[in-house]
Amino acid sequence: MPFKRLSIGAEPLQTVDDADAFVAGDMVREGADFAILPIIRCSEEEVMDCAHFEPDDLVIKSADNSYCLLGATSSWDSDYKYTEAVVGDQVQYAGYTGLKGVVTSAIGNKVPAFGRLLYSILANEASPKVFVRVCLSDENAWQKWNRVRVMCNHSPQLQVLLELDPSTDKAVDMKQWHAEPVQIVTLPESMFVQNAGGYPVLPRQHQATVTAWMDHDVAFAVQMADTGSGLGDRIRYLRHLGQSQPERSVQNTASDEYRDILQAPLQPLMDHLESATYETFEQDEPKYAHYEEAMVRAIGDVAARLKRRIVLMVVGAGRGPLVSRALSAARRLEADVRVIALEKNPSAMVELQRKNATLWLNKVEVIYADMRKRQFVEKADILVSELLGSFGDNELSPECLDGALENLATSDCVCIPRRYTAYVAPLSSSTLFRRAREHTGSYKLETPYVVNIHAAHMLDDAQPVWKFCHGRPVVLTDNQRTSSTVFTARSASIVHGLAGFFDAELYPGVELSICPATHTPDMHSWFPMYFPIQRPLTVDAGARIEVHMWRRTVGAKTWYEWCIDANDSSGIHNVNGHEFWIGQ
Repeated sequence: MPFKRLSIGAEPLQTVDDADAFVAGDMVREGADFAILPIIRCSEEEVMDCAHFEPDDLVIKSADNSYCLLGATSSWDSDYKYTEAVVGDQVQYAGYTGLKGVVTSAIGNKVPAFGRLLYSILANEASPKVFVRVCLSDENAWQKWNRVRVMCNHSPQLQVLLELDPSTDKAVDMKQWHAEPVQIVTLPESMFVQNAGGYPVLPRQHQATVTAWMDHDVAFAVQMADTGSGLGDRIRYLRHLGQSQPERSVQNTASDEYRDILQAPLQPLMDHLESATYETFEQDEPKYAHYEEAMVRAIGDVAARLKRRIVLMVVGAGRGPLVSRALSAARRLEADVRVIALEKNPSAMVELQRKNATLWLNKVEVIYADMRKRQFVEKADILVSELLGSFGDNELSPECLDGALENLATSDCVCIPRRYTAYVAPLSSSTLFRRAREHTGSYKLETPYVVNIHAAHMLDDAQPVWKFCHGRPVVLTDNQRTSSTVFTARSASIVHGLAGFFDAELYPGVELSICPATHTPDMHSWFPMYFPIQRPLTVDAGARIEVHMWRRTVGAKTWYEWCIDANDSSGIHNVNGHEFWIGQ
């Protein structure tokens, strides 16, 4: 899909004496949206000889073009004893002129001093945005950035300007940086090569890197030794590259709107879902195609065994998408199937009754009932449910199907789904952690969220934590679970919590999955879960990460508890369901 209009600017490496003249000249002529320019043009010592800036000290002399300028400060890593005062004056001046933000010098070897100065600036509510310059040419770039981030107490104001380096592109794991708060990516002119027509383009390897960053909505700045020589061609090429991306499906494009947006998990047993929620789920064609295929196979097998009319019961029918699929499956096989739909949402019952009269031609028996409590004389040969949640069991499918199979099913009833497994993986995501911390409530970091995870880095492959199986005879076991799983960090990183997934076997040979490695193509009904932790944990490459999880139930409440051990312990979250629980 073509990316929305890209913000592409310039960072001239030649001497610029006057910002206003540069904006009116090179920047406008070459089609740049913004520019990164030095704030001062004189030395630190010359600045400190005066009580205030003189016009000749400055590159950015006025507020006239502040809307399109970021100010680059002088070195933060200088041996000059007044460095902090000089940088502070520049930041104050940037705030006075209303610049879009200030860009620090690269993090050098004096990391503690850099971190202290940065935190002191961020603590001033009147300060402009600060972009920390991180150079990938430094082999310790991530370690230095992470030390600064931790020193600043994971401030939500931290933003990164990431300098790409063509010589290290192969060695750097960009997925690690996709999880960081990168807002600007700089491209040195040496990343470009000339094509046969003499125009600058990116080699294929760098194209992949840049288009991946375009998918993270960052701004780009082209670094040029002479902005009057080829800057415009590079900017036009980058815009063309952004517009040349393949189209995505309508469903995936719609899901993009929810990238990294935290949502509370549904509570379908406590709350009646709204029509709009049902409608969103019903648009997932791959999901219902898989359910129909599972019902076709189940009806065929059961019919061969029973030699009589089959009773198929859809429990938790909602507005009826599975009912339509059940009727379609029966037609495909020309099988004699009685379809019964159970639903406890009184508003959804209106839609079921309307569809039965107009669409299903009264071939369905629609019953207002809770599947866990209703009993029938005639039992189901096939029981179908779509109560699966983002973590498999988080909408209490085990509890519901145990009751339904006990009360509604024959002794050899087939259950769809027949098995589902929950998975977790440790993840790094500054965005998700920041947004969870911004939520209201005293225990906001002890609540799981449903989220279309995007700006994140999975530190290892997802692994199973527990599973549930359904069928006859029903074995009414405790639905509580405990799991301890070991992961190995792919790279040095910081753990911000866990990503939760599930896969399900609807019927032998028919499976659904939202796990990254096995995700069902184009399926979008379920976003993963995010289990945050209160205190992020730094890990080295190859570090052992232990994840402990519990599924607990007391009375009508079910909840999860989780803990991560990696050099240090996150502590156990949501103990006794004190912040989050699922009600029956």
